[in-house]
Amino acid sequence: MLKNKVLQYENDDNTYPFRTYLHIDSCVVKLNRQIYEFPSEQEAKVFFEGHIQQLIAQGWEDGELITSAENIDNFTPDEIYNLYTKLSKKIDDFIATTAKSRVKITVHPTLETTLWQSKFGGLPYFPKDATYPTSPNGKPLNLLAQINFAEVPMIEDFPQQGILQFYIDTSGDSTYGLVEDAQTVQSTFRVMYFPQPDLNIDNLINNFDFLPKRLVDPLKGCPKGCFALSFEIDSVPISASDYQFSNLINSYSSRLESETLESETNEYKQNTIRGIISDVIEEYDEIYNDVLETHCLGGYPHFSQEDPRHNFPEEAYTFLLFQMVSDMNNSIMWGDVGEGNFFIQPSALKQLDFSQVLYTYACS
Repeated sequence: MLKNKVLQYENDDNTYPFRTYLHIDSCVVKLNRQIYEFPSEQEAKVFFEGHIQQLIAQGWEDGELITSAENIDNFTPDEIYNLYTKLSKKIDDFIATTAKSRVKITVHPTLETTLWQSKFGGLPYFPKDATYPTSPNGKPLNLLAQINFAEVPMIEDFPQQGILQFYIDTSGDSTYGLVEDAQTVQSTFRVMYFPQPDLNIDNLINNFDFLPKRLVDPLKGCPKGCFALSFEIDSVPISASDYQFSNLINSYSSRLESETLESETNEYKQNTIRGIISDVIEEYDEIYNDVLETHCLGGYPHFSQEDPRHNFPEEAYTFLLFQMVSDMNNSIMWGDVGEGNFFIQPSALKQLDFSQVLYTYACS
């Protein structure tokens, strides 16, 4: 059995109707981008037809029946599905050109790490002759994350050595070290970098009894106190929530629309093509959401809400320095399943100047 079906749902708030693209070929069923394989053609057919009936019961309509009833000269379901497949690939190929390398971070709950080891939470590497970071009210900040670049695979733009640290106020006087939604003033948070760590334990603070209790802290639920970290390099495309995404995809989709419409004069078919492009772009966030929602250095950020960087100058804070997300499997929780992001200007990173960093937090 080989068949394509397109169902649509009219929505007064949208220029184009929502569409679901269904395809069955032997034992394989595709619902938009999702692929389902079945042991037999009969099972695939039952699933295919059952899903159609389920959507119709929810108010979706058969696009082919609408076209026939209104005597509209539109594409056939096969033509629409083929256009959807073709345009999806073109948009995927374009988005793939935005890919950046990043260092993906995996956490390992532990009771003990060395002072200079990479970690989330726990106790920091801190020389006795350095000034420990405090909040404006004099309370010491707690370590959120520590990255020892001697343990990190080499990646462009990041230091090849040294220890980078992120501290936040966990006393309850701020929200995860923030008094604003997007903050650059390092008062209730601090980013510190030690370019040449001294590993002589006698020169390091090893009594941290002065640290306050972690009251408001995404790591508060960690059963073992802190996490050791492991690292791997991968590559990810731009996230749909990134403030740069709209300009990039709108520019490309306009070109793609012009190319696809070039020989098509039927207005209804033109709107169908525009709607398909819109559908593919809408799907993008769902497809890549899980890939981007991870702890990492570099790459592209994940946002539970809108990207706050659109309020800053265009060239400012374009580089993702560090991201920590909610990780329910490991009891890491930013509010209601949110994330914390630290951004830096590329020019400042090259100079290893971490005095101007944008720290943001948001939750669902």
